[in-house]
Amino acid sequence: MIFRELTLQNFGAYQGKHTINLSVDVNQDHPPIVLLGGLNGGGKTTFIDALRLVLYGAKAQCSTRGNLSYGEFLSQSVNREAKIGEEAAIELVFEQASFNKSELRQVPISISRRWTQQPKNGRDILEVRVDSWNNETLTNTWDEFIEEIMPIGISGLFLFDGEQVRELALQDTPTQGIVDAIRTILGLELVDRLEIDLEVLASKKRRESSDTEAFNKLTEIETQIAQQSAEIELEEAHKTQLEADLEQAKATFAEAEREFMRKGGKAAGDKQELEQSYHRLKEESDQQRKALLDLAETCLPMMLIKSPLLEQALSQSQKEIHLQKAKAALDLIKERDRKLSEFIDQNFPKKYNRLVQEFLETELAQLEDESQHGEIWLGSDIELVKSLSNLLAHDLPKTVALASTAAQKLESCDRESTQIQNVIASAASPEIYQQLLQKKEESEAVCESLANQLDDAQRNLALLERKLISSKKELENYGTTIVARGNLEFFFQSVVKVQFTMDSFRKELTAHKIAQLENSVTECFLHLLHKSRLVHRITIAPDTFRLELYNAEGKAIPKHRLSAGEKQMLAIAFLWGLARVSGCQLPVVIDTPLGRLDSSHRLNLLDRYFPNASQQVILLSTDTEIGKEEVTRLRQNQLLAHEYLLDYDESTNRTSVRSGYFW
Repeated sequence: MIFRELTLQNFGAYQGKHTINLSVDVNQDHPPIVLLGGLNGGGKTTFIDALRLVLYGAKAQCSTRGNLSYGEFLSQSVNREAKIGEEAAIELVFEQASFNKSELRQVPISISRRWTQQPKNGRDILEVRVDSWNNETLTNTWDEFIEEIMPIGISGLFLFDGEQVRELALQDTPTQGIVDAIRTILGLELVDRLEIDLEVLASKKRRESSDTEAFNKLTEIETQIAQQSAEIELEEAHKTQLEADLEQAKATFAEAEREFMRKGGKAAGDKQELEQSYHRLKEESDQQRKALLDLAETCLPMMLIKSPLLEQALSQSQKEIHLQKAKAALDLIKERDRKLSEFIDQNFPKKYNRLVQEFLETELAQLEDESQHGEIWLGSDIELVKSLSNLLAHDLPKTVALASTAAQKLESCDRESTQIQNVIASAASPEIYQQLLQKKEESEAVCESLANQLDDAQRNLALLERKLISSKKELENYGTTIVARGNLEFFFQSVVKVQFTMDSFRKELTAHKIAQLENSVTECFLHLLHKSRLVHRITIAPDTFRLELYNAEGKAIPKHRLSAGEKQMLAIAFLWGLARVSGCQLPVVIDTPLGRLDSSHRLNLLDRYFPNASQQVILLSTDTEIGKEEVTRLRQNQLLAHEYLLDYDESTNRTSVRSGYFW
């Protein structure tokens, strides 16, 4: 399907008649994007609502409809400045592939809806033309036709806005609209419809084969089953809403906690404990400071002159003690050498006497030289040398170690006390603290309340499902006892077999389609994400369709670890993957496409998503989303087929369409 032309007449802010050419060439290497620019309130949302309305009529989920009836919505949609009696109208011309005489060609189809300010019977007037000829058959069966080529259940994958993406990004479980689209893509709606039809047929056979009393009993059981099914449907909707509310409440609570921390709420709550810690650290600092002062009164200052002064003094003192000993022993040594020489002369040959005499003379000369030339500066004694040696070897290292430990403790205490002092200084005032605390506690209470309600809803749903199973079993047993034998008995046995087969088919179909969907979403996400190593695989739960992310090591990645931009990229990848798996070649229309994404994510969407999202992509953007830099990039890459500006005039409350963009 390719949109060729959209005409708006007196619809919303579009007074008068406005025709917009949306044609793109679907051949390769031709620009696929139609860009419409407009400020907020200028008619962008009205444009996408017009597409929904002209395609789906009363079933369309338009942004401004709310709880209005279709007739009321049509009346409200007529331009306020339209003259009395003037019609509002929307016409869409599109091309749809069709086989004609074994030849595939694009058939132009025009659908228009028109109405007045007081629509007759609360309805519009529908007209469908094929090849410019009015087609009454297609007009009468339009709902069935559009459901075949663009089912309303998946329209949200092709017609969506930035708000839908942000909502999907914030929730862990997809919205109901996305769940419906997934079920449509998986083919589960068809299976559900077949099961309902089969049950209706079985019910009819039971009534036909029973007497009045049995018929009444069957009717009673079937009414009970219908009521229980309706209750289950309501409870499931209630449970889904509670899950969405709980996710939102959790996000609100998380934001309240962050605000509580950011604005000093935690510091205010812990202020008394922090002050106690601060005083304890100050006392510890004072103790360590006193310890350092006490050590300063001992030998610690000597560390300043330890190297080289004290070490040189010890060396000089040791030399002086040695010199003093040498001088004191010199006369004794001379006397001993004389006696030794006489003894050798008398008892040994002369050759030994000469050698010994030379040795003694050399030693004595050396000792005399030291005695005569050695200098005594310090006048040290033995006790002084011992004291100085003990100071350098033991007392001073021990004192230095104690001082180092005390200094480290003092530094640590001062650092911690400064940090605590900064935290105390950032504490909120008592009034602000109470406001922050109340906000946090209220949001936490809402979470707890919703969690309890969700638990109750799950238990109630389980109870209702058990009752329904029991009622169906009762119906089956009762029907078996009253139906005739033969063909009817065979029929009911066949029904059970078909139901079992359909249940198996549902499971296998779901598993197969989910696997396709997982691969498609993973591929799209990795294509969009600039952090290619962040996520390796994405899985989808078959019951809730919740996304789970895993890294290359197979470890789960909590969704809250993703940035806001990455969450939006994941949501877009989810929509893109669903659209691809659906197999539908449909235009993609996106309102406010870039949201609050950072520059890298914006470029990835511009370069990777918009050109490949579909063969035709229609973007509705403000001047801040697709700005001058972005539109220049799209033009340089030759991606723009048409550019339009939705120009809103506040003085006339009217939007006009003109060619070109903001720049």
